[in-house]
Amino acid sequence: MRLAPLLMLVAIVVLQLASNGWTILELTVLSPLLAATISGPFLTTVYAALALAASVLIGIHDELFTVNEGGLAAQLVRLTGIAVGGVMAVFVSRYNTQREVKLQNVTRVAEVAQRAVLPMAPTAAGDLQLAVRYESAAAEAMVGGDLYEVVDSPWGTRLLVGDVRGKGLDAVRIASRVLGCFRLVAKHRPDIETVLTDLDEEVADVSGFDDFVTAVVLQIRDGQLDLVNAGHPDPFLVRGETTTTLTPVGRRSPLGLLAGDVALTSFALEAGDRLLLYTDGIAEARSAESREFFPLPSAVGQTLGQHRPLEACLDDLVRQVQNWTRSTLSDDVALLAVELPAAAGRSRADQSTAA
Repeated sequence: MRLAPLLMLVAIVVLQLASNGWTILELTVLSPLLAATISGPFLTTVYAALALAASVLIGIHDELFTVNEGGLAAQLVRLTGIAVGGVMAVFVSRYNTQREVKLQNVTRVAEVAQRAVLPMAPTAAGDLQLAVRYESAAAEAMVGGDLYEVVDSPWGTRLLVGDVRGKGLDAVRIASRVLGCFRLVAKHRPDIETVLTDLDEEVADVSGFDDFVTAVVLQIRDGQLDLVNAGHPDPFLVRGETTTTLTPVGRRSPLGLLAGDVALTSFALEAGDRLLLYTDGIAEARSAESREFFPLPSAVGQTLGQHRPLEACLDDLVRQVQNWTRSTLSDDVALLAVELPAAAGRSRADQSTAA
């Protein structure tokens, strides 16, 4: 692609030399103009000089500088047009280069800002192993309205996965406020019911009338999982070859509606159990051909049920979704996987002894 201006110049010169009685030297200006779109100012200047030099040399070869029948004036007009076009090409190339540098700087600032909103989760918290994947539906954005966070507290490890209604900067703004609130209250509130109440009030304060956030908050400690679900898809529990849905006994309203209904559900975990928290972007992913939904439960059991690192399992799961949708996600996807080591959960033998 970078050689295209040179190839164009060579082609025009060859055609001119092979011509019989007609002149196309003015077309050499296309070479620096093309270079201005794909190269920097230096190369564009080189192509402009080559175009002008080639036109002068071919003009001498074809005797276009003769004064008979206005040949000299015509050739001078051609050369002037080529020179002016070359100068314009250099200025265009310089402008494009400055704009690209400015865009790169803005992009770097945006990436830093987005990472500040949604930083990479730790690979471990307490005695838990963690892995996170975030796939934005917008190619130009790293984050959207989906959110996740992991906080260590005196009462156990607390995890949050949520999804802000809507898209765009407004969703990112609300997500950042939810994350900031969770990071604060999760370390100081003794129970996750109060954490959800605080998040509910925060969303109501910063969002519009029609805005809300679905979320699920988990607390894991000593082999026990406490869960509060605020209108969010239920997490998956993978235990060996069995995949189950952690369905709460009561589901509270999404955050921001100030419904005040909080229902806590507890589950017993075993050594080696794996959990997957996710947003509806993956549950609602459709096939590009049949429009069928992605078979999430079976895919979760297939990927997380294998004895592989969590990161590799999530990579495999994301790859399956991309193959299913032909890489065209209609919504953001956030995945948070958790694994209990052998010492954290209650082993089956311990549970049998306790019984």
